[in-house]
Order: sequence, then structure tokens, then C-alpha cells
Amino acid sequence: MRTLRRVTTEGIALTDAAAQGADEAALRCYRHPERETYISCGRCERPICTRCAMQGPVGFRCRQCGKPSFDPLTSLTPGQLAVGGGIALAGGVVSGLAGAVGFFGLCAALFIGGAAAEAIRRTVGYKQGPMVSVLVFGGLLLGAVVGYSMISSGTLLPLAAAGVDSATLGTLFGEMAGWAVLIGAVACFGAHARLR
Repeated sequence: MRTLRRVTTEGIALTDAAAQGADEAALRCYRHPERETYISCGRCERPICTRCAMQGPVGFRCRQCGKPSFDPLTSLTPGQLAVGGGIALAGGVVSGLAGAVGFFGLCAALFIGGAAAEAIRRTVGYKQGPMVSVLVFGGLLLGAVVGYSMISSGTLLPLAAAGVDSATLGTLFGEMAGWAVLIGAVACFGAHARLR
């Protein structure tokens, strides 16, 4: 006896007897109500379409049930966070200090940012994700501001002691803060080129 098969819009082959019963039991995807489906999540049993289904070791799962609770490619241990943050902060401080030499400091900050990103990647085991990006870019920016503020305090404190008015000091501080942010941004650009 020859069994006839019918393929549904979801790409599942059904026999004629199953197709007749399936027409009655057709469900709607819980995320896409306009899509008819015959698949349900193996854990929560909600109906899911093929666009929402994730293939797991024991069958189909919805996006919430199929997402691993611990992703080893993006999760960082506290030790990795501490060491990576320290490297990023140190790289930012060095790039901020290098900013004292002007244009060449910007070039140095580009390479320092790339070197810091590579050191962090190796330290955390080549992990990726938003946590690594926040760690690298945040540390570099904060470090650049700290490094450049060390330079600016060496410049502004003697001027304040000499009796320079506060308006002039404020203007100088604003210019130096803008330069520190520029140095941090260049260091982050160098890190971004390495993290891609």
C-alpha cells in the first residue's frame, strides 16, 4: 500500500491520515499568531513555528526554553572581569599619559587601545559579547580620563597656586577634558579594530 504524504507550510511531511487529523489540530505560533504550526516546545509545550523553533538535543524548543542559562562564549568569571578591567584601565591610563605629546599621542593611543584589546582577549580566553565590549571600551575611556587628568592636574595646580583666575582655569580644564575624551575615543577605535 502506498502512503501519500503532504508537506505543510512549515516544511513537515504528514501522511494523509495524519494530515486530516492535523487540519483539525492545527495551532497558531504564540509569537506569530498568523502562522499555522504543528510543532510545540518540548519543555513549555507552547506552539511554535519554524522561525521560532530552536533545535536542541532532545527536540524543538522555543527561544526562552532553548536559550542556555550559562553561555560559555560570552560569560566571564569574576577573575576574568578583574584582570580584564585592570588591563583596560592600565591601557587607558597609558594612552591618556601619551596624549601629553599631542598628535603623536593620538597615534600612540590607537596602538595602545589595540594592544590592550588583544591582551584582554587572550586573558579572557577569546570570549566575545557585550560584556567584553563594555569591559574594554569602558576601561579604556575611564583610564584615558584618569591618565590625562594626572597630566592636567600637574598643569592646572601650579597655575591655580600662581593666582590665575578661575575662568581661565575652567577654560583650560574644559579643553583638557575634551582632549582626554578624544584620546579615549581613539584608543577605543584601536580596540574596536582588534575586537572585530
